[in-house]
Amino acid sequence: MNIVKFNRPTKDIFNLEAFDKLFDWKDLSDVAFNFDKAWGFTPKSEIVEDKDNFYISVELPGVSKEDVKINLEENTLTITGSKKKDETIKDKNSIRNERYYGEFKRTFTLTNEIKKDNIEAAYKDGVLHVLLPKVEEAKPVVKEITIK
Repeated sequence: MNIVKFNRPTKDIFNLEAFDKLFDWKDLSDVAFNFDKAWGFTPKSEIVEDKDNFYISVELPGVSKEDVKINLEENTLTITGSKKKDETIKDKNSIRNERYYGEFKRTFTLTNEIKKDNIEAAYKDGVLHVLLPKVEEAKPVVKEITIK
């Protein structure tokens, strides 16, 4: 058996600043920002159900109700809109901007268990709430069976 002396790597390999210089990144948050800009704004959503309805909630902070449209085409519910930049401050210099402005679109494929004529929507505190009532056949039947 040969004995080989272990040479510990230099500290610079574990130094994050040296690692950043390897890729010449000025700031890692700029990379995330550019990624978001390339792919656009996708609002976060939540879908839940109870025995009578499905509920879709979509977070739209900074978006006014008038800038949101909801369309239903066959079994596809589409939510589109735009988030506008606040232009109230004049002669400003942007130091950092991690917010997205522009158009967005979310689509949801619905089942045939929805009463499409009775869909309702409400907008409160930057959250869009869509109520999707179930058809009678889709509602679960709960029946208590008496034991004899």
